[in-house]
Parts: sequence; C-alpha cells; structure tokens
Amino acid sequence: MGILDNNSQQPSEMVANRIKNQTRQTYVMMVNAFNEGARIFWRNPRGLLPIEITTALGKDAKEVFELHGKLGQLLWSIKPEDISEGLSLVGSFSYNEDGTVTVEPPATEPPATEPPATEPPATEPPATEPPATEPPELGQ
Repeated sequence: MGILDNNSQQPSEMVANRIKNQTRQTYVMMVNAFNEGARIFWRNPRGLLPIEITTALGKDAKEVFELHGKLGQLLWSIKPEDISEGLSLVGSFSYNEDGTVTVEPPATEPPATEPPATEPPATEPPATEPPATEPPELGQ
C-alpha cells in the first residue's frame, strides 16, 4: 500500500473539500472579473477612452453596465474591501433609452499606462459611497 493507494478521507470529506475549493475559486474569479472590468474600461492599458469602448458596446452597453453593477453589489455585500480597487475607478455614466451608455469624462484622467495607485484596502467606504450595510449603486 503506497501513497497512491492511501485515501484517509471519507467520501463526504472529499466532496466537502471540493465544494469549498470551488466556492473559493468562484469568488476569487468574480472579484478579479469586477476589478479587471473596471480597470480595462476606465483606465484602459491600451489607451482607449471609455467613450470609445461604450461606442463599441453599442446598444449592449446598458446590459453590460447593469450586470457589472449587480456583480459589484453582490461582492460588496460579502467583502467590500475586495472590490475597493474597481470601485475607485468607476466614473460617472448614465443610461440611454436605446441601451447605450453615456460616460462623463473625468476632470483629470491619469495616463492609461500608469497602474492605479496601490493603497491598502479601505475598511470603510469613502464618504461619497453608500454605508457598508448597503451595496454601492452601480449599474443604476
């Protein structure tokens, strides 16, 4: 009997560990998708402007923004500090009746080639954000 044959875990423990790992991995993937989505839209590494991206999204833009906002609300309700990077990048925008989105240019926009400032995750949202008991109003 070698290490390949040694199975000291009960079947229920193996299933429980698999579920825990899948849940953890899914959560990490959702956090990464939210933060990366905000980063590539609002501070595009290729230098694309948000208006260029919304133009390319066309009438699907509203749906994309709404889904991203709902993802942010879910993650905020679990562990807000994990999406503080993405939230810090989100600018002003509005939905149009035809499904397009209008983005408001920021007052000053840092060059897209610069990575966003890295600060320790905030334990409380900024004063302009909703209280920690309520998810941010993204995609509304």
